[in-house]
Amino acid sequence: MKTTSLLPWVGLGGMLLLASCSSSLDTTRVPMSATASHSTPSKSISQSAVVRKLDASINAYRRSIGREPLQRHSGLDRMAQEHCEFMARNRGKFSVGSQNISHYGFEQRTMVAQRTYGMGSVAENVAGGVIQGDIASQLTSAWTGSKGHRFNLKQKWHTSGLGVYVAADGMVYATQIFATKGLSAPTKMAFREHLGGF
Repeated sequence: MKTTSLLPWVGLGGMLLLASCSSSLDTTRVPMSATASHSTPSKSISQSAVVRKLDASINAYRRSIGREPLQRHSGLDRMAQEHCEFMARNRGKFSVGSQNISHYGFEQRTMVAQRTYGMGSVAENVAGGVIQGDIASQLTSAWTGSKGHRFNLKQKWHTSGLGVYVAADGMVYATQIFATKGLSAPTKMAFREHLGGF
């Protein structure tokens, strides 16, 4: 699946920044930081509870438009959570769209999803900002209110990975990875040829 990369700015509960992409996105090179001042998680917010609520909210939206609910995939969940933590560690260092959120590493996440987990098409939504109140509902509203994010949410995906990281200062980072199960024969062949070049 090909989609157009969009980096819209949406005001929601303060400022919430969004980005959506598919495997054709160009990445920004950012050096990994071993330490960062914003990488301490919030002790007052259960990130796993936010992820569960976000999953339920997104699947309720999908059912409302006639789509099947997404099945959570532990490997995709792990990659989404790691990406949220990466954005928190590298906050302020990105140069495309927003200094606080990025799709950096999306191509690698796509390759892992395809090679390790046997996924076909892959897409990703990310968001970041200070959110007051119900984080899951506001993220869902922001994503469904954005053309590019809504496009990803509405597709015929089978599986999903979700990650949320809430920093001690209230900054929220969210990542959702969408994937279809299995590679088609032409996709497998093209993928093998692509890997042969490495």
